[in-house]
Amino acid sequence: MLQVRRLEKSIAGRNVLSIEQLDIEAGQIVAVVGPIGSGKSLLIRILAGIVVPSGGMVTLDGQDIHRVAEARGRIAPLFEEDLLYERFSARHNLDFFRRLHKLAASRVDEALASVGLSDQADTLVAKLTPSAQRRLAFARTLMGHPVVLLLDLPTLHADMDTQSLFARLISQAAADRMAVLLTIEDLAWAGKFCTHVVELDNGRIVSSRSHEAGADTAQSEPVEPERLIPYKVPARKEDRIMLFDPGDILYATSRDGRTFLHTATEEATTNLTLQELENRLVGRGFFKAHRAYLVNLQHIRAVIQYTRNSYTLLLNDAQETMIPLSKQSEKELQVLLGY
Repeated sequence: MLQVRRLEKSIAGRNVLSIEQLDIEAGQIVAVVGPIGSGKSLLIRILAGIVVPSGGMVTLDGQDIHRVAEARGRIAPLFEEDLLYERFSARHNLDFFRRLHKLAASRVDEALASVGLSDQADTLVAKLTPSAQRRLAFARTLMGHPVVLLLDLPTLHADMDTQSLFARLISQAAADRMAVLLTIEDLAWAGKFCTHVVELDNGRIVSSRSHEAGADTAQSEPVEPERLIPYKVPARKEDRIMLFDPGDILYATSRDGRTFLHTATEEATTNLTLQELENRLVGRGFFKAHRAYLVNLQHIRAVIQYTRNSYTLLLNDAQETMIPLSKQSEKELQVLLGY
């Protein structure tokens, strides 16, 4: 379906992207992982036809997307920026897109319903939460019945419910025979449903393989810490101040300037920063797995290695939550747990 051959992109005399071959077929979900600056977003913009390559070709069913507008029109991108009109309502944003692309009027309500925004259709974008704005941008990509979805960091600014919704929508798109390529910094989220993993580093593919969603490749039993004096962590949920026992906390994460505590059944916000929380829980079995994640070692079921530099922690909760694990933290965890 979508084929990349001998793709090159040079900026200021420097070759920043060089991909010999990349194929994305109908029904596949290809996750492109790599550190910041590896070329992921640039690749998305080239595949979407926004940026012209310095060499090589991108074709969709044999048609060069940079030469054939019809082929380019069958590709729906979601960029890192939501690119919404803040002074327009959610409905107005989608209706503008609909009229621009000559789509049926019914597509607006269908798209809003697909991302759970029907009750906020007339709300100005500026008043929507960051997660709702991301949902609206995602809904726009689905409106024109594309055959290829290109999603650049789709979970950016997205809360846990939105991430779960996107996972379902992406899986359904693949089931409907769309080809999906998404970029992500780690596979804690996309590892549950992607079919292929491509690792990008310095603008080059360093590994590419099929992926069995959720497969465990390295497992280790967590160390049983000594019994500790109970210590309550304060957090707010709606109109209540909740006091959590550290042993009940699966993990804590920081996003949009706030710190969230997650247990097996609920989520709550705390006024503590992630660093302050880490300082308070030193010696209580918590580990800094990633710059935005503090995880309780008691709730880790497995360590998963997806690529040479991509690791994830699988938790033992009912949802089989996956937490990103940085390369440096993985080395520290090896020493800590002795695996």
